[in-house]
Amino acid sequence: MKRATLFGLLASLLGLVGVIWLLAGGSHFPVYQWPYEALQGLVFSVVWGFGLSVLMGYVVSLLIVFVVLIACFSIGSKLSDILLGDNNQ
Repeated sequence: MKRATLFGLLASLLGLVGVIWLLAGGSHFPVYQWPYEALQGLVFSVVWGFGLSVLMGYVVSLLIVFVVLIACFSIGSKLSDILLGDNNQ
């Protein structure tokens, strides 16, 4: 596996954990329930805030999560190339 891909996957994981912590960090639920709580909170915010249907709320929320993952992957892989050189070991 290329080093840039590995850094991108690590950045995606850290970005996902950061979004989950941002959305569910203050809740009273245990940590293992935070991903579910974060997704449900995001769905609620989209549905209530924009007046969408519940199905569209889930679709938009999942798209937001995928955009965060893709953006963090891209940032991580580019940061690896900038900081550690472009030799792709």
